[in-house]
Amino acid sequence: MSRREPVTLTNMCMIKNKDKILVLDRNDPVWPGLTFPGGHVEEHESFHDSVIREVEEETGLTIKNPKLAGVKQFYDQENHRYLVFFYIATKFEGQVQESNEGKLTWMTKDELLNSKLAYNFDHDLPVYFDETISEHMLDGKRDELF
Repeated sequence: MSRREPVTLTNMCMIKNKDKILVLDRNDPVWPGLTFPGGHVEEHESFHDSVIREVEEETGLTIKNPKLAGVKQFYDQENHRYLVFFYIATKFEGQVQESNEGKLTWMTKDELLNSKLAYNFDHDLPVYFDETISEHMLDGKRDELF
């Protein structure tokens, strides 16, 4: 039995500015709706560096000291594991600049929770907002928070 498996590595970052959160309204036809900026980890790139790069590409902001909040894992159509490292950043430089990923908006937590979110993103949010939860596992048979 092999201890190796194909894995896709990605990240997502909740950027906070006082009581506001930067939200991305994705125009991706596969996963549209509100979510946080993020993307794929490149070969030989640290998770930390990848979230800084992805946030800058999608928002124009350079985040400082992003903190790992937790992780989501699920299996894709090919039954390969897909990991999303969830980060929170409260310090950043620059001006918000939209990319082709979608529209950016600053929202309160309540506004976010009462908006049209990307599919299943509401199940990810407890990892960001509840310090006792650090993992969201989704595998077709279960949808659990740990």
